[in-house]
Amino acid sequence: YPGGAPGWLVEGIADYARWKFGRNNLAANWRLPDFDRNQHYTNAYRVTARFLAWCEQRYPNIVNQLDGALRSKTYTNNSWNLFSGGRSVDQLWLDYSINPNI
Repeated sequence: YPGGAPGWLVEGIADYARWKFGRNNLAANWRLPDFDRNQHYTNAYRVTARFLAWCEQRYPNIVNQLDGALRSKTYTNNSWNLFSGGRSVDQLWLDYSINPNI
């Protein structure tokens, strides 16, 4: 990604892609973590990947849209609102924390 992209989101998208498209995840004992109330979406990697999986179930194509915004250097915190019908990333995290099932 071009410079300036938030690291937590970059790493979260990478782990989301591994979760969704990865081969031999089971054999490597690689999986998304269970939700824990002490987590935050900015924890990156698998924590963020699990949150992105939850978002994708509710807002299809949001991960691709976020990825595109990062690649084109148009990503801002408002990107979440644009791609989720008006929900901020903090609002989405709150929704996720109430019902984190994926």
